Amino acid sequence: MFPTDIGMIVTDFLVQHFADILDYNFTANVEEDFDVVAEGKLQWQKMLAGFYGPFHEQVVKTTGEAERQSGERELGIDPVSGKKVITRIGRFGPMVQIGHQDDEEKPRFASVPSQKSISTITLEEALELFALPRTVGTYDGQPMTSAIGRF
Repeated sequence: MFPTDIGMIVTDFLVQHFADILDYNFTANVEEDFDVVAEGKLQWQKMLAGFYGPFHEQVVKTTGEAERQSGERELGIDPVSGKKVITRIGRFGPMVQIGHQDDEEKPRFASVPSQKSISTITLEEALELFALPRTVGTYDGQPMTSAIGRF
């Protein structure tokens, strides 16, 4: 099993902002607290308040301060357009982008295939994604194209 690109970005975000909860000792400490509650030596409301109060404050703080994570990584320069090529998580999943939103021309986008990762894809592999769709011939007088995807 391998984590997805989105899974790696979410995990990095959680480790950065909620390290104490993701700490391996956290679960052990909570289990000990549950044992104390089960023994009747601690009220469960106090136990949960001790956890939830600081956790809620951290969520509110992180929501207000943290930047959106995209896992953006620069791959290089497109030899055809001379524009920067990046890979990142977009609205519809992992993708490669040539150009920038601020450029005069609209950026070009291509989805990263599921067997590839934004953390390991190379510039050459990314540029190959823009070779499609391409016309491969005609059939009954209609152009026949090759592309990646369901249709």
